[in-house]
Amino acid sequence: METSTRIPVPGTFNFRDVGGLPAKTGTVRDGVLYRSDGLYRIGAEGRSMLQDLGVGIVIDLRDEQEAERMPDDLDGLELEVLRLPVFEGSGASQGAAGISLEALYDRIVTMHAAVVVSALREIASAGDRAVLVHCTAGKDRTGVVVALALLAVGVDRDAVIEDYARTEANLAGEWLEEMIGLIGRYGVADTPELRTLMGGSPREAIEGVIETVERAHGSTREYLLASGLSLGELAALETLLIRAD
Repeated sequence: METSTRIPVPGTFNFRDVGGLPAKTGTVRDGVLYRSDGLYRIGAEGRSMLQDLGVGIVIDLRDEQEAERMPDDLDGLELEVLRLPVFEGSGASQGAAGISLEALYDRIVTMHAAVVVSALREIASAGDRAVLVHCTAGKDRTGVVVALALLAVGVDRDAVIEDYARTEANLAGEWLEEMIGLIGRYGVADTPELRTLMGGSPREAIEGVIETVERAHGSTREYLLASGLSLGELAALETLLIRAD
């Protein structure tokens, strides 16, 4: 199954182009929609790569505290930054209170649908500017938003699920160990459950939220329409993302 491959932007571990994924009417265009973990240490080389990739819009799904603690390193770039906090704190901090990934994702689509719609509306209206969606890990908030965008334009369900699942391998090792160390400073114990919350991307987590949406609305498209996205915006999103075969 085709999935997006990692782009080695310095300072990132999970930067990807979702181009190439198969859809009902064609294929996702290359160089239109990117997804990533945090951009706080990309440096001059990373900024140059963003410019070369054509990134003109950055959608940051983190809250104010996260963004202040690890601010995106985007100085000097001519791009639009849209702050759309999905909820207060990272997925790991939500999980520290005992919530599972499945419950966390359910919260995104039920309690924060307006933010999802705002992100997709921004992507749909991007024109010739590439869009980069990111949070801290590029896994939970980014994973759900990107998955819904792809499903809305007819990308193959299995491809969307496999693309989400790919994240875990990208975050394993250096990224995850650093984050475990950071959260450990606040007295949070290193457990298998914490590691899943911080770096895991099990298929069943994204499958669960897709099923939640479909059970309540019939399809991702109907969910987005019920949440405020218009038919015209859905059509624009499809035109932007899908290259007809």
